Amino acid sequence: MSLDIKLIEAQLALELIASEDMPRIAWDALEAGFDGPAIRRLAALEHPTYFEVADVLPRVRQELGLSHIASDEAAELIAKQLVQKILDSADNPMKFVRDFEHLWQLAGYPAKLAALGTLYDDVSIAQTDGVSESKIRDWVASVLSDYVRSHEG
Repeated sequence: MSLDIKLIEAQLALELIASEDMPRIAWDALEAGFDGPAIRRLAALEHPTYFEVADVLPRVRQELGLSHIASDEAAELIAKQLVQKILDSADNPMKFVRDFEHLWQLAGYPAKLAALGTLYDDVSIAQTDGVSESKIRDWVASVLSDYVRSHEG
């Protein structure tokens, strides 16, 4: 697995990586050629607690060259990746509307994510109004496509 530094920065900013999943990041870092005492220490932890990870994480961040990014920037990066993954696959985009809402909430409701963050409510309203599932699915896919187009460049 490749190490996506920007994605890790974003996930850490939003506290989306559970303590028990942190050693996997260290393993991926070692495989990618990063090394250091903190990375090795994190890699060696078995079922780490929050406190064990918190103790070593600042040094791991240094050894990996990780930046601290704002939560809205982090949520936008994760949202872009999720949108692209949905559009590249044959997945039903409606399965992910709660994920976008969750990201929007974690980031403090930034305006630039509102179109995605409110999808769940918009879908619920459309369903209540009797709009067919296929029309709603097509509309959600068009919102996602518009989001990608508006963030190209």
